[in-house]
Amino acid sequence: MDERGTEQTPGLLSKEALPVFSAFFLWGFGTGALWMARPLLAFDLSASVILVGLASAFSAAPRMIGGPVAGTVADRLGRRPVVVAGAVLHGGAAAMQAFTDSYAVFLGLELISGLGVAVWMTGSAALLADFTRVTNRGRGVALRNTSMRLGILAGPAAGGIIAAAFDIRAVFIFIAVTKVFIVAVALLLIREVRQAPTPAPRTTAEAPRGRFRLDVSVFRTRNFVTLSVVTLAVGLVTAGPGAFRTYFPVHAEDVGLTFSEIGVAISLSGVLATAASMPAGGLVDWWGRRPMLLVGLVAMAAGMFLVSGMDALLMAVVVASAFSLGEVVGTNTLQTYAMDLAPRDKRGYFLGTWQATMDFGHLAGPLLAGALASPLGLPAAFAIIGGVLLLAAAFMVVSRAAPDPRGADDVSAP
Repeated sequence: MDERGTEQTPGLLSKEALPVFSAFFLWGFGTGALWMARPLLAFDLSASVILVGLASAFSAAPRMIGGPVAGTVADRLGRRPVVVAGAVLHGGAAAMQAFTDSYAVFLGLELISGLGVAVWMTGSAALLADFTRVTNRGRGVALRNTSMRLGILAGPAAGGIIAAAFDIRAVFIFIAVTKVFIVAVALLLIREVRQAPTPAPRTTAEAPRGRFRLDVSVFRTRNFVTLSVVTLAVGLVTAGPGAFRTYFPVHAEDVGLTFSEIGVAISLSGVLATAASMPAGGLVDWWGRRPMLLVGLVAMAAGMFLVSGMDALLMAVVVASAFSLGEVVGTNTLQTYAMDLAPRDKRGYFLGTWQATMDFGHLAGPLLAGALASPLGLPAAFAIIGGVLLLAAAFMVVSRAAPDPRGADDVSAP
């Protein structure tokens, strides 16, 4: 059955879908608190700024392996078990981190925590793809990201209150509790909404049913090459580990902004991006994937270029807002595009492998920016990476791929 017309897919605001988005909010709620608490506890345990960065790297490293594996499991066992497993791994690691006095143990638990993030992200992406259609997927992804952003905005405030009332370790207990609620929502309120698999001709060389066989055919398309190139470029700069959030506060301090001014710039840009998420999702469905992805790439590049002119709070707000708007448009569209390309019977496997490309960008971005900044300075490093974003946009234009699947039954075909 055509994905756009399947009767198995509920509406975005139906009783079946609302628990899905509440789980995304809860995940963002815990993530916002974690972004504040992890570096603080890592520094308390290690007394070293370098080791604080190592903790973030340890969290990101297992995601490149965990995503594809979790995707394969999601295709075989269903989305809910993978979502639950990701929450249990992440929440369990956070709970144990609250009671450790050893940096080495804390670091080892970060590997488990990062694996849990990879499992959750892959399972929840496949679940959301099942709950949406080509005609409303842009809005569905935007609603997911808005739910998470609201949680991320509220998480640091909740974490700060808990840390002030108790200590920083109590925040990790709070993070674990949010994962308990996610498990309850997944088990009690979320049902599987699986699309009918895409028919494929049987061959004599086909592996016996039930036996794992690495299938790379779904990746040998112009569409996936384009998706990978753009994803890698976007991964260099976006999310918590990306180059922009890693070095923007450092450069802002270098030009004379106070900690409170840096916080105001980041907060205002976050509020603006949250407000823009749903309208951007509507435009993705109405205008198409290709033009919105180009808008996102250009806006992120503009934010990177404007860093060189940042000299006061107003310009810092402009820089952070330009980048954040580009990020919300670009990442929303990119996630929608990936879900469109994923074959219905291999969604988890496809999305997990795609997420690994994004995670590689998250690892490489700060390293690349740091290597460039050492001889050239941070503004030049930001400008060079902004140029990479523009090159990715140019590649998408000339690649002759088809990133706008509206009206197509299966854009994953070669």
